[in-house]
Amino acid sequence: MSRNKKVYVAFLAVVLAMAFLILWGFNEQTMVYYSTVKELKARGADAYGRGFRVSGKVVPGTVERATDRVHASFVISEEGETLRIEYDGILPDTFKEDIEVLIEGTMQANGTFKASNVFTKCASKYEPMDEGTQEQARRTSTY
Repeated sequence: MSRNKKVYVAFLAVVLAMAFLILWGFNEQTMVYYSTVKELKARGADAYGRGFRVSGKVVPGTVERATDRVHASFVISEEGETLRIEYDGILPDTFKEDIEVLIEGTMQANGTFKASNVFTKCASKYEPMDEGTQEQARRTSTY
């Protein structure tokens, strides 16, 4: 086999390997679709076990955390619809009631959403700390 043929075969092998990896990466288990709570509920049984992203606002008074602080459940609402979220993991530091969240996970047959990731949306407005709080933060921070 000549040197040019070897180069072409090697190039073809690399291209085929890249195409396989790209196509294999886009399957139903790795694709996460974005839906509103209303759209997700409208899918019914078709949504069970499939990956989705859903956003909403955490309903005040619905956050329940286990004593180990690793399991949490709460309700989100959007467009007048609510959805119960179950999450095993540590919630972000910015997580609190009445905040916008983005949830990744799967819809369960019992009507709950099993979250694999919970993201909080950053506030668009930051308020400066008063001087007493700034001084306290300076004294307690370590570098």
